[in-house]
Amino acid sequence: MTVRIKIQEDKKISYLVCHMEKYKRQEVSPVEDENERDETYQASNPQIDSTRTHLNYHLILPRKSYIAIINERLLELNLKRKIRSDAILMNSFIVTSDGEFFKGLLPWEIDEFFRDCVQFFSGKYGEENMISAIVHMDETTPHMHLNFIPINEGRLSSKSLFDRQKLAQLQTELHESVGRKWGLQRGKEGSQAKHLSTAEFKARKIIEGAEQREREIDEQTEKKKAELDDLTKAVQSVEDAKIKPIPKKRKDAEHEIVSLRITNTEQARQLQIIGKDRDYIFNLLKQKEQEAEKYKRSAEILIKLKEFAPDELTQLQRLATERKEQKNKPPTYSNNSKWTK
Repeated sequence: MTVRIKIQEDKKISYLVCHMEKYKRQEVSPVEDENERDETYQASNPQIDSTRTHLNYHLILPRKSYIAIINERLLELNLKRKIRSDAILMNSFIVTSDGEFFKGLLPWEIDEFFRDCVQFFSGKYGEENMISAIVHMDETTPHMHLNFIPINEGRLSSKSLFDRQKLAQLQTELHESVGRKWGLQRGKEGSQAKHLSTAEFKARKIIEGAEQREREIDEQTEKKKAELDDLTKAVQSVEDAKIKPIPKKRKDAEHEIVSLRITNTEQARQLQIIGKDRDYIFNLLKQKEQEAEKYKRSAEILIKLKEFAPDELTQLQRLATERKEQKNKPPTYSNNSKWTK
């Protein structure tokens, strides 16, 4: 394929990226709004270009709302057990690669790449369990959101479908089925990298896209500067030789210089925007890392208490439960008509 030859020539290694997220009932509708982006959608992500949202398209078109499709499928299964309120009703995959990979593809090849991914997931998790698959072309890098109901052996069970071992196996199978065909590499097996939330994953992709765009702008700026220097030297050489320049060529050169200056000004403005986006994302990631460190310290304290002072830990847990029950207990009237708890 064209893309495979290009990757070899440029010695550029591109990876097949597949990120999985899981959602409870109350989280399904917000995810649907983010994925479908109808005329009422208001983007909070600065990387979304609303003028390009009309280029987004479905590979699996949802026939109803996501939650209606889920309810309908669960009724078909006639489950014996009542579904828990905190059960995972929908799993989602985000599939993409880097910008260089997609630059080497024609529009119909991009479409074929994502269709290959849909065919793989439908075959693995059941076409009857698919909710939607939509390709987003209005962000920095093309990517696909594929949503489905986690049904395993006739029961709703995301946990049985996705543990660390099965996720690693999924990455390998996806690479063998799709990635290898498109000249993409699989991520490092056995990596200890933590699983990111969708927000953190998108934040990382935004940073990578911004850095890539910054490099491209730098290259374009240097190229334009070189062209401007060449034009300036050409005009100066004409003046130094005291040769009257041809009016049309001089006018064209002046117009080109003005055009280049306008282009450089616009590129400088884009760099400022990218800088602001990067600052925002870096701050977000820093906040997430601080929260994770805080939870880690709390967990370490609990482990030490459980090991060295299990009785004290049990007593603290009992006191916490009693305080919570006392706090949630509704107020009552006493005989003297004063509020009591």
